[in-house]
Amino acid sequence: MEKNPTEDEVVQFVLGIKKSEPELGIARLHARIKSDEPTWALSVNRLRSILRSHSLTNTSLTATSNDSGMAIADEFRDRLYISQTVSSPVSNLTLPTGIEVFTSRSRGKGLQVSSTLPESIPEGAMLWTEPALVLIPPISLVGLIPTGKACSYCSRPLVSMSSLIASCSTCSGRWCSSRCRKLDKIHKYIRHGKYTSEWIAIEQFAVENEWSAFYQYAYTLAASIFDDQDEGQFSKHFVRDGVAGLAKIRQDIRQKADPQHGKAMFMGEQLEMMWEAGYKVLCKFFSHLSAPSYEEYLSGIGMVNINNLDGSIYLLQSHLNHSCEPSVDVKIVGRTAGVKVTAKRQLYPGEELTTTYVDLKKDVMFRRQKLLEGWGFWCTCPRCMREQDGTLEDGQRENKSPSSKDNVGRNTIADADSPKKKKKGKSKSKKPTSEPARVRKKSVTFDDNVVQIEI
Repeated sequence: MEKNPTEDEVVQFVLGIKKSEPELGIARLHARIKSDEPTWALSVNRLRSILRSHSLTNTSLTATSNDSGMAIADEFRDRLYISQTVSSPVSNLTLPTGIEVFTSRSRGKGLQVSSTLPESIPEGAMLWTEPALVLIPPISLVGLIPTGKACSYCSRPLVSMSSLIASCSTCSGRWCSSRCRKLDKIHKYIRHGKYTSEWIAIEQFAVENEWSAFYQYAYTLAASIFDDQDEGQFSKHFVRDGVAGLAKIRQDIRQKADPQHGKAMFMGEQLEMMWEAGYKVLCKFFSHLSAPSYEEYLSGIGMVNINNLDGSIYLLQSHLNHSCEPSVDVKIVGRTAGVKVTAKRQLYPGEELTTTYVDLKKDVMFRRQKLLEGWGFWCTCPRCMREQDGTLEDGQRENKSPSSKDNVGRNTIADADSPKKKKKGKSKSKKPTSEPARVRKKSVTFDDNVVQIEI
């Protein structure tokens, strides 16, 4: 079944080819595309039009290439690591109607509108909703959970003795509702038994070092392992297989994209010491189960950094690739309700579904650097190419008011990937123990700056 590729897909593919074969003309380039992407319905005339509109003529192709182009300064090109990110298919993945998974040389794994869909999807249509694959408590609240002051599953602070609250018969843990109690599959494994103290040590280490990614990985690993030992909603290794299919990159490789890498040797040594100390703490709990190797551990830390949304892991949402002109909106509708994904504009059969990882109100250089640091690639989406060439008109730029539901802002929270730093004026950085306003967050850099969308 043929599909009409988007301009973004064509541009990404062309740039990928031109890295190794920069002298290809239009005819040979078109033949190469038809060979590598046989399902694409792409004429020579349309290819030529796309190349011209994005300034990808034969004289400029090399200069705009993603990895080797002269448009990328050495300081940026040396920090690319997207080619070292690995991802595998998720077995028995249930997809929403009209949505399918694709893999390609230029884009890797992603989601697209089914090429067999008889008609386009209208703007505003709901594509799917999904709860978190692994709902992870924020480290600011983990200390409240063992004492019953926060829900053991959704981490909602429990400030009253509501009739909905369910209590554990073995420990002091409580849940804000019987539904949360039913959904909580790992409580008995981390709160009961002879290894509870080792799990508390994991929580304490994460809190003391203000290292969210460490706790997110430990919690995700526990959910994956205990998924093999439980029945019900997550039977048939649903969580384990989902986590196994997430994109992974070793944190030590990812760290090299930090602009401070190599400039502060002492900071690098501190990081390695913290990674090693965290690994020892982690293995004390998982040694009686299936402790990861050190390499798997570093890959796991990198995995949660590039995949988490609001600190938790979502399976379908994690398949969405980035564009600075996203085709879908992702909204968090609640801690246990999860996310809702809607069409940002009309979507056509075969078109890729994309989200944004960065602040769309920022300029092209800011966005590219944040994407380089967070995900290891240099963005060459149509919008970035237009802005690079100065062809994006003011009226086309993202310019939404702070109150807009689609507004993207930045918010600095506790450091997830660096050692704990002593700060002056700590009162400004303390987090309230009450549940914060609901936001969309995604870690993008090594000091755990996040993208945040108020909803």
